Amino acid sequence: MLALSDTCTAAITGRGGLCACLNATLLGRLRAVAGDVRLEAGEVLFAAGSPADALYGVRHGAVMLCSWVGQERRQILSFHFSGDMVGFAAGPNHHATAIALGRASLCRIPEAEMDQDGALRGHVMGIVQRNLAQSLDMQVRLGRMSAAERVRALLVELHGRLGGGHELHLPMRIAEMADYLGLRPETVSREMSALRHDGIVGVFSPDGMLPILRPEAL
Repeated sequence: MLALSDTCTAAITGRGGLCACLNATLLGRLRAVAGDVRLEAGEVLFAAGSPADALYGVRHGAVMLCSWVGQERRQILSFHFSGDMVGFAAGPNHHATAIALGRASLCRIPEAEMDQDGALRGHVMGIVQRNLAQSLDMQVRLGRMSAAERVRALLVELHGRLGGGHELHLPMRIAEMADYLGLRPETVSREMSALRHDGIVGVFSPDGMLPILRPEAL
């Protein structure tokens, strides 16, 4: 059975807050029906076209939602971190593929179980709706920005969602950032270099640590 108490604290800063707002009764119901999913980096949580029979709450790690145009062009639709929900589909099947960016731990909430618990479904769907609205808002804003503004906007969003401070641990790399922003990897690298030159960020290390030297300047 899941130990979800650690998720409740982490979820407070997440976009959804899977457990942050659950009372003791609802938390008990969630523990009773949720399954445990663990993924390694690059593993698929669910694939486009597969049955959408469950929702997933990210406990630890990060997951990206992506689709492909043809066989090679990848578009990353969203990133999901601790406290976020992923897996909602408008129809019976998933429209995109969810892939772990690193080691990830999630809870799996079957649709069939939520159908029997209106209060739990209402809470979970409220999180899903907030996640979708914020993702759509970000995509709309990105569509109006220059390359430099897109990179800065992504760093601002991640800085807020991942706890702030002067060191940002990014689970994604330049290639994933580029596929999310609709830019070429070399363009993202150039804009990151410009931010380093301006003393706003430090060197993006191989293990994903990015020093944020002047958060207000982003």
